[in-house]
Amino acid sequence: MKHLNILVVDDKKVIGDFFDLTMGYYGHHITVTHDLPHALQAVQAQEFDIAFMDMMMPDHDGVAVLKEIKEIVPSLAVVMMSGYTLDEKIRQAGRLGAVNCLKKPFEVDDIRRAVFEAIGEEI
Repeated sequence: MKHLNILVVDDKKVIGDFFDLTMGYYGHHITVTHDLPHALQAVQAQEFDIAFMDMMMPDHDGVAVLKEIKEIVPSLAVVMMSGYTLDEKIRQAGRLGAVNCLKKPFEVDDIRRAVFEAIGEEI
């Protein structure tokens, strides 16, 4: 199993902690950011295999964050996450290159399936 470098962008600490505990347990490196400036710094500073990004953050629209990240790293596989039903936002994210959208709350198997569907890696 390949160890992945995973970026998580979510304003809720519990989401980052969930990825840290679950995916970190399998040896994957997790970078958690809580806002747009730190997410942009992260993708400029290191290479990620996949990113998980919240669609709705207090200070930033997740789709806008996706657009900026894709301008920096067009090839990055991005999975959006949302606790809301946002059909138009999901369509916008898809047009900008998001490969999937996880509905919160989700489980470890949902993350594993999203990673496999996005980059073909078993985790």
